[in-house]
Amino acid sequence: MKFIYIQLVVVLCLGIGGCQRGGWKGKYTLTVMMETNPQNKLFVFYKDGSDSIRVDSAIYMNGKFELKGRIPYPQRALVRMDQKNPTFFEDAVRFMDDAMFVFLEEGDIQVLAEKTLRGARVSGTPSNVDLQVYTDSISFYRDWLDGYRKRYGEAYRNRDDVAFISLNRENTLMEGRLYEVEKRFFDQHPGSLVALDWLGRTYNIAREKSKIIPLFEMLDEEVKNSELGQRYRKLLEETVSVEMGGIAPDFTAKNINGRDVSLSSFRGQYVLLDFWASWCGPCRKENVNVLEVYNRFKDKGFTVIGYSLDGSEKAWLRAVEKDGMPWEQLAGMNGVKVDASKLYGVVAIPSNFLLDPKGKIVGIDLRGEELEKALEQMFED
Repeated sequence: MKFIYIQLVVVLCLGIGGCQRGGWKGKYTLTVMMETNPQNKLFVFYKDGSDSIRVDSAIYMNGKFELKGRIPYPQRALVRMDQKNPTFFEDAVRFMDDAMFVFLEEGDIQVLAEKTLRGARVSGTPSNVDLQVYTDSISFYRDWLDGYRKRYGEAYRNRDDVAFISLNRENTLMEGRLYEVEKRFFDQHPGSLVALDWLGRTYNIAREKSKIIPLFEMLDEEVKNSELGQRYRKLLEETVSVEMGGIAPDFTAKNINGRDVSLSSFRGQYVLLDFWASWCGPCRKENVNVLEVYNRFKDKGFTVIGYSLDGSEKAWLRAVEKDGMPWEQLAGMNGVKVDASKLYGVVAIPSNFLLDPKGKIVGIDLRGEELEKALEQMFED
């Protein structure tokens, strides 16, 4: 087999408080060998100290790509043959042939690929050896996903509702199987940064804090005391829980009239805190259901607070008017001090929290009939 030699060294500046004088260490080399060179450039995506995605690239010269630098501590990075910034950084590899993840850390990292980066194998440093074990364990999921996407596309083109139902059930089962395999890797590799990385990517701290803390404590002390571990521990300590049974954290945002409104001012009522946006199709459909339950229970001590994730005030106000939503509408625009969507760990919309009169969270992501039944039960009691 004939290979092209590709060498990369990427500079990172990450860590709590950023880079400190004399704190840069961890010289490493990433070598990628391929049968052919499909592009002139190779790109490496990673997160900087402010959690913004950065990109390093190298031009193909003399049979290789080469960048030189040092890193303060390891992290997972995306390598691909396309400069286009992936919208979903963590899940990008699921949907691309010319992409793979590596762990950037001190030492010599080797990647062996064929015609594309898909299926490439990484080795050379402890975390990358672990990463390959992890990748092999979940290869079944990506193989299944290829066929699933094709079948889903056919169902969409044919408007086949029966197929949609079947496909959604199949997806739920496969996601469950994927989690079981990943959790097994975590349990078997407590001394690996790859296990810590999986923990950080898999769980929503705000919504699952009580689950995460004991899992984090299962990791070896060396991992927990690493800079990556200290960073995650700090995030755990600082993140407010929004789990069932806890008191919903207070926040203040401006309503459609520009007046400051706080969540705590609605104590004494059952409140549905509803996160949505004008551009979100499922949100707009759910607005119809929310309006129905609002009209049914508003005289019994129930209200709704909408919180928009819109970036355009005009689009937000137009949607409020068009959907006929009479309840309080707030938004996280114009430099709010606390973005409620981040405070509540919202990563997808529609999303909502049902609060009792004392502000306790008694329901999460209730929609349609599920929301109606929950309210019926509460007001019957």
